[in-house]
Amino acid sequence: DKWITFDIANNEETYNIEDLFDNYAVAGVDLSSTTDLTCATLLGLIDGEIQVKQMYFLPNANLDFKINDDKIPYDKWIEQGWMRTCDGSKVNYSDVSKWFMEQVQEFGLRPLWVGYDSWNAQYWKDEMESLGFDMVEVRQGAKTMSQPMKQLKGDLIEKRVNYDNNPILKWCLSNLSIKMDENENIRPVKEKTRQRIDGAVSLIDAYCVYCEHEQEYKNYIGG
Repeated sequence: DKWITFDIANNEETYNIEDLFDNYAVAGVDLSSTTDLTCATLLGLIDGEIQVKQMYFLPNANLDFKINDDKIPYDKWIEQGWMRTCDGSKVNYSDVSKWFMEQVQEFGLRPLWVGYDSWNAQYWKDEMESLGFDMVEVRQGAKTMSQPMKQLKGDLIEKRVNYDNNPILKWCLSNLSIKMDENENIRPVKEKTRQRIDGAVSLIDAYCVYCEHEQEYKNYIGG
């Protein structure tokens, strides 16, 4: 089953990036293998609105083939600054670490916690911890993800989530399907191989951490 409609996913509002400067955030990351995208997400609570900043990473090998095969304008998204390419045939996770460091050093946007899926991530987790980030494992299942996904859906319906009209996240949210268990707990799944959901999963990982630490986060930002 599709998780949400395009109308729920769609939010054309943008924000002033400077509102996020010198602020605390919560992060989530979805690391890819070779065919999927890698996505890093930062979310911050600004005047009751959840503002989301993302960066996507894609290997530059066979990029033209991927554009034609997926029928997706990766080249346009790279030009527009939504996506970066990594040398070679797979994403270099150190490029993700570098992006997080840029956010801290250039914009003062510091994640208090970074949610991640432990699959294939041990080296990257160690690297991030060595840079001073607090890494939080997000187990990829209904028990962990269901309630944060329901909260995120509610916030999307109410247009509380401002993702700066990011076309990649909009696409990923629209692609996301769910699997529901007998207790109506849900988890994200991908129905079709070419339908990328990585940006939505990265946001859900951030939401899992946000829900777990919500009061502590609000104490940090004085909310």
